[in-house]
Parts: sequence; structure tokens; C-alpha cells
Amino acid sequence: MSAKYTILIILTGIAVILAAGCIQSAPSAGTGPGAGPARPPAAVSAGFQTFIENEIATLGIPGIQAGIATPEWTGDYAAGKAAEITREPAVPEMRFLIASVSKTFTSVAIQKLAEEKRLSLEDRIDRYLPADLADRVPNGHGITIRQLLDHTSGIADYDETSINEYELQDPDFAVPYQTGLEMGIQGSPLYPPGANYTYSNVNYILLTLIADKAAGVPYEEYVTRTILVPLGLDDTYFPHTNSVPGPHMQAQVRDANGTVRDYTGLYIQFDRGAGDIISTTSDLNRFHRALREGKIISKSSLAGMEKGTPRSGTKGYGLGYSTTTITPPGITVQGHTGGYPGSFTFWYYLPEKDAYVTFNVNYVGPMEDVVQKMKAVQSDVLAYLKNELPARAAQ
Repeated sequence: MSAKYTILIILTGIAVILAAGCIQSAPSAGTGPGAGPARPPAAVSAGFQTFIENEIATLGIPGIQAGIATPEWTGDYAAGKAAEITREPAVPEMRFLIASVSKTFTSVAIQKLAEEKRLSLEDRIDRYLPADLADRVPNGHGITIRQLLDHTSGIADYDETSINEYELQDPDFAVPYQTGLEMGIQGSPLYPPGANYTYSNVNYILLTLIADKAAGVPYEEYVTRTILVPLGLDDTYFPHTNSVPGPHMQAQVRDANGTVRDYTGLYIQFDRGAGDIISTTSDLNRFHRALREGKIISKSSLAGMEKGTPRSGTKGYGLGYSTTTITPPGITVQGHTGGYPGSFTFWYYLPEKDAYVTFNVNYVGPMEDVVQKMKAVQSDVLAYLKNELPARAAQ
């Protein structure tokens, strides 16, 4: 059965429902949350810029955006091309699809609702879902909000490839989130709630429905009003169209026939709460610092997010937030990553440096090379920062 036919069946059954060699640096020196007090030293900027130029050339990656925030300074950088087709140069502060880094925004929204006493992480999800949906979700009357957050619910993931393929065939059609939700329901249960760990975007779609109910307003409105606006995250938003306004990194992939397919112009509403946000490196670093400094939720709530479920093993996955060691270079990071066809985001806090780093890379090569390339760029960027940034100041 074709991917398009499969999705059409699901839709019918739903009633409710990133000039080659160009390197530029534009360090910022704002005074808002997450911004450092000064620009980076010139030698630091020059060194990092040279590094990212060499890195993308060595790995065959078209372009990169990177932002670093330390207690002393913040800087935003770019190298290479934003788009393979147009060969538009990457410049600092371009927007990009943050993909699954969106999950941390969703988790923070749920933590805020818990602090407001509008829900408890131990509540059963059927308390907030429409009755008919709770009945259709396998184990829907036993799964807790916490089990959605840490991916131990036993709910299956959707088939993102099929969804993307459908939208590539019809870019003007927005596949609704209910399609992915229905896919997850049909593939569940994977196991009893709490018995294991399986990363599933469907968990976070369900969390947005819970937020809708608990907040009394749509999830997107609640996040915008309580997180994005107070923190001044002016380049972070939920897109309602199939285009990214202004300069942005493009998400493009070369298929087996050598044709470059552009995923940037697709709707991402299907990924509600799981991967539906667009942002920039500086906004994401500002959000991360505010989160860790207790400016969005309490530090006790953050500690709960940091605590990884034992079921996730070395991934250290907690509540939409992960603590793990990347080897090489052997450095502990906290945060989340995000992947979308042709676009990959790494969003980290480095405890031993007291520094924040966000980088987004595009890649159009064969899909079978993606994992190897992304592991390489992740390890290399972190190794550079481990060697070049000063150690965390004594508290």
C-alpha cells in the first residue's frame, strides 16, 4: 500500500481532528535573558569561525548555524550555505526548524501547569482527554502524564516518513496532528505503562491536548503567553503556513535519483508539541539559560525534568530533557536534539563549562550517511568547546 493511500485512509477516518565557503560571524551583546554582558574576544570568534569552516568542509555538510553563551559573552556564527538549491549563504541568526527540541517547550508548559495546580504529573491522562479518545488509546485509563513526558507510556510512534511523503506530493495540504495520533493508537500498546522506554512523538501530541484542557486555551497560546513573550523570544514561534519567513536554513535532502527534495516548504502541524517550533540559536540559548536559572519554572521542577527514567539507560531521558555523556569527547551535556529531513539541531548546556551551545546543520547527502555525519559534527563541536572554553568558575 502506498504511503499516500495509507494516509488518505487515516484522514478519512478522522472526524475531529536548511555562496559555498562563506563564513560570517555576528556576535550579539544584548541585555535580555540569556544574553551575556559582552561580545566574545576577537581571538575566540576567529578561532571558532575557522573551526566551523573546516568542519563542514571536511564532513561535506552544506551549512551550519551555531550560538554560544557563557557567563562572560555570547556569540552567534554561521558558515557555508543555507540552501543547496539556491546556494544562499548561511548568515548568523537565521531561523530554522528545531524539530524535537520543541518537546522541551511542551514539557516546560506542563511543569508550569503543574506549578499552577491545574494538573499533576501523576494524573491519569483520561482526566484531560475527550472521553472517546481516552477510550481508544490503549491503556488510556492507566497512563499518567509523567509516562507521556518520559516516553514510558507504551504508545507507539507515528510514521513520519509517510506523512512527509504525502506532504511532498501535495505541499498545499497540511496533514493534521490527528493523523499521527491515529497512527500511534493503531500501533499500540507496545507494553504496559511504565514497563519500558520507547521514544514516541505521539506522547507529546497527547500532552498538547492535556495542556489545552488544563490551561483553558490552546497549547500554542499558552506557550506563547507564558514562555515566548516574557522571555522576549521574538524569533520563536509556531508556524501556521508552509513557509518560513525571512532568512532561514533550508531542510533539503537528495534522493536516490539525485533530485534535491525541499522539506522546508511543508506544513509541520502534524508534529504538534513534538516538533512544531521554528527558532534561532540565540533564542534557544536564551530560553535554555532562563530555564536553568529558574526564570520560567522552579528549580525543583527543573530537577524533576533532569531526572532520567532508568528505562532510558544511557540516554538519560527525563521529562522532555536529557542528561547524557557524549563520547568522544567525553563531556556531559543536558538538553535535547532535534532531527527533521535535511535539518538537525543540537541544544545543550555544558555543566563543566557553565555554557550553552545551540547548533543547527543542514545535510543533503544520502540518508544512510546521516547518522554518521551527525555524530561526527556533534562530537567535533563539543570537543572544540571542551578544549577551548574555560572551566566553570568555582561556586
